[in-house]
Amino acid sequence: MNSVDFQSIIGVTIQGAGIYLVTILSFFMTRTIRRTFLDYWTVAWLALSVALTSLVVTFWIGALQWLLFPLYFFGEYAFVFLFYAGCRNYVRGTRLSTGDLRILAAGIVVAVVLSRIPPDFNSMFIFHAGIIAGLFVAAYFALYPARRRGQPANGRRVMSVALLLLALDFLHYVPVFAYVKLNPGVGFPYLRYTSIYDLILEMLLGFGTVMLVMDDVRQEVEAANRELIAAHDRLEILARIDPLTEALNRHAFYSLIDSRGTEPIESGSGCVVVVDIDNLKPINDSLGHTAGDVAIREVAKAIRSVIRADDLLFRWGGDEFLILLFNIPEQHAHQRVNDLNRALDRTALPGSTEPMSVIVSYGVAAFSTMAQLEKAIEEADSAMYARKQARKERERLEVG
Repeated sequence: MNSVDFQSIIGVTIQGAGIYLVTILSFFMTRTIRRTFLDYWTVAWLALSVALTSLVVTFWIGALQWLLFPLYFFGEYAFVFLFYAGCRNYVRGTRLSTGDLRILAAGIVVAVVLSRIPPDFNSMFIFHAGIIAGLFVAAYFALYPARRRGQPANGRRVMSVALLLLALDFLHYVPVFAYVKLNPGVGFPYLRYTSIYDLILEMLLGFGTVMLVMDDVRQEVEAANRELIAAHDRLEILARIDPLTEALNRHAFYSLIDSRGTEPIESGSGCVVVVDIDNLKPINDSLGHTAGDVAIREVAKAIRSVIRADDLLFRWGGDEFLILLFNIPEQHAHQRVNDLNRALDRTALPGSTEPMSVIVSYGVAAFSTMAQLEKAIEEADSAMYARKQARKERERLEVG
């Protein structure tokens, strides 16, 4: 074995060692990251590992070149074609088809024929390098549409550069090796070490695949986080909103109380109003609970029509509402809710042929700080109860 052959073997062996490491890394990534394009690229690195191993063994044991040269050629074809398939899957989600398998089968035929016709490796490599260069160009253009789709950029850019450089690298072998073939006395010393150059570009390609996969995973995690945040926000709204009336519920009220240490809640003042439906039970008994639910919704609607946008409406219980009116004197609060019964005088309820009166009682109490709010609620509740009793007493006397 002369020094040129030995140097070539060392170069290919070093290239193979680097590719083995990339293959192992890619394999372990597939264990935790489920991506079809990553699976294709992992098999591609494995195919290249097999190809380089076959080439090294062929250099050492020339008698096996009839078997190992076709394996080397096809391994490299499979490597680049599967990289093309992975790029295509990344951009468009396209999986390997029967047509793709036919192309790989054709690669086997080309590899066998190519290894039988020329008399030496350099002659075979001229045609081989041209095929590889074309496949790298196809992989580059398969990845190109990702630029227009807003897919992660860093790994894609590194991969694109590596694919383009590899295409140029293999393409330049065609005229160089052809020139050497036609001029036996002329040599290019750097050709003895070109496998090292190939390794640098292939490692760049491997680094790009890792970056691209990590970018894709990061984008997926960010999208999942956005969905979780949106779901959390929706659940938080559901936890604070009464589904029947779309008013705030008690949970929302106590969240307001818990946040009283922040401005402007701590300095809030105004009035609290407690509203209760007087005749909900008769409505439920005579018309059913569906009519009762409609009555509750109509009361919430009527309250919203008399309060301001900054005021807060809570469904306090089954037929009871609580209103927080900020920065308003008690007299004005009375004026706002005093006409609720008039607004509810002719309410259409299911099961009733004629509009009915939904009657409410209310109580108002002022508070100057949020610390006084709970006491104000008790006072408003007492005032509401007193108004309810007074109404019942008037109705009893009218009937009597």
